[in-house]
This record gives sequence, C-alpha cells and structure tokens, in this order.
Amino acid sequence: MITDVLVSGALATAPAFIAYYLTALGHGFFEKSGVLNLAIDGVFYLSVAVAYATAVYTHGPWGALAITMAVASVFGMLIAYLTTKFPVSHGAVGLSVMFLGYGIGALIGNPAVFAYRDLRSRGVMFDIRLPTEPVARALMYVTAVLAGLAILYLTGRTKLGAAVRAAGENPHAASALGVDVLRVRLIAGAIGYALIGAGATFFELAWLPTWQQLQGMGHGWLAFAISLSAGRHPLLTMVTSATFAGLLTYQYALQAAYNLSPEVAKMVPFIAAIVAMVLFMATPLRRRLAPPLSLGKVYFKEERTV
Repeated sequence: MITDVLVSGALATAPAFIAYYLTALGHGFFEKSGVLNLAIDGVFYLSVAVAYATAVYTHGPWGALAITMAVASVFGMLIAYLTTKFPVSHGAVGLSVMFLGYGIGALIGNPAVFAYRDLRSRGVMFDIRLPTEPVARALMYVTAVLAGLAILYLTGRTKLGAAVRAAGENPHAASALGVDVLRVRLIAGAIGYALIGAGATFFELAWLPTWQQLQGMGHGWLAFAISLSAGRHPLLTMVTSATFAGLLTYQYALQAAYNLSPEVAKMVPFIAAIVAMVLFMATPLRRRLAPPLSLGKVYFKEERTV
C-alpha cells in the first residue's frame, strides 16, 4: 500500500521533476565555468514560450524540444561571450539578458496562443503535449538520471570538464596552461543552456500544456535555488529537484489541507527555496561544495598593471 502511494506520487511529480532537474543541472554546469548565471529566469521564460509556439506551429512537441534547446544554447553562448570577451559585470549582462528574455518570450508566446485557437476553430486537431502516460513518466526519471550521470562524468572525468573547472577556479592560470577560456565557456554555455531549454520544454509541454502571459516566470529562479542548495552537484540536485517538484505538484493539495489563501500557497515554493539555501550554507556542504573561486569575477585576458 505504501509502495503504491510512493510510486503514484513519484509518477505524478515526474514532469515537474525533470523540468526542474534539467534546468538546475544546466545552470550548475554553466556556473562551474566561472560565469554567474543571472539570466536563467528570463531565458527559461523565453524557452517556455518558444517550446509552446514551436509545438503549435509544427503541430507536435518533438521539434519544439530540439528547437528550444538550440535557441537556449544561443543565449548561453551569448552570455559566455559577453562576460568573457569584454570586461563587463556578470550581473549586468545576466540581468539584461533576463529582461530581454521576458520581452522576447511575450512577443513569441502571445501570437502563438491566437494561432492555436484559430487552428482549433478551423478543425485542425493536434496534440502539443509530450507523452505523460505512466511509462513515459518513468522514462522521464531514467532520462534525468542519465543526464545527471553524463554531466557528472563530463565534469569529473574528461578534458573538457577539467578545462571547465579550471576556467571557473582561476581563468588566468588556466589560460597560462593552454586552456582557451573563451572557447571553454562558450561550450559550457551551449551545453548548460541546452539543458535549460530542455527543462523549459518539459515544463511547458509535459506539465502545463497551455500558455499565458507570465507562464514560467519565477521558475527559473526556483531552479537556481535548487542548484545552489545542492552545491551544483548533479546527484544532490536530484534530491532538491524532487523536493521542489513535490511542492509544486501538490501545491493546491497543501492549500486545501492547511486552508491557505491562494497568495500564501504560491509563496510556499519560494519560501522553501530560501530555507533550502540557508540550510545549505549552514552545513559542511557549503565548504565541500563551494562555488568556483572566480564565479562572477570579471576576466581580463591580460592582467592589468595599473
């Protein structure tokens, strides 16, 4: 009986879990290269809109997954290029791209809603949802585990992973050893944001298969908190992702059980995010899984002597 409840609960949270996990996984990998990723929420919102619009215009979800990953990768490489090639603040670049993502997302998503309604009114029937039957939900967990193991192996056992970590810890020392910091960060941005795009696609097409203004806004920040509270470690991120997926999936059940107002219920995941980050900082994990030493620091290819 208890096993059945646990299995059914896990299957119910699968779409939210894979959405948050892939997004947090991509965020953590990108930040290991030393780039502070404050654009995550805006690009996540944009990716949600791209996934929905592409699914509408192509009459299916699979092309949307590929296109959204590609679009998100472009933004990841843009952030990596601007923060590495030019002596500009990571925070300024990240926040600027975040707001750019909000604006472009609205421009893409709103017309797609009207296009979808027009197609349905003319009798053009198609399904934009990714498969969500029990077997598909189980495969979402398998996909998440494989993605986590792949990033863990990439980061810890490959030359690229070593270069990414070196660029994050000390880009000047890495450059002196022959690492092309810009190239490495571009690759990290492409891979990290491809995962963010995939997470946004699952968020939109497996969990919430409609689109409205502000859809997905704030969930990128939740993924940011999920990654941070797990020390950006791929395996620990699975635990924090599962916790937040449960909170979001059963948000209305919690609201009914504890007679919470809708406004308070919507605040619960964000309160949990603050608590999770504080708990992480209060434990030894804070030292064992410390962020890269050069995270968010402006990188000058040649040291200034002024």
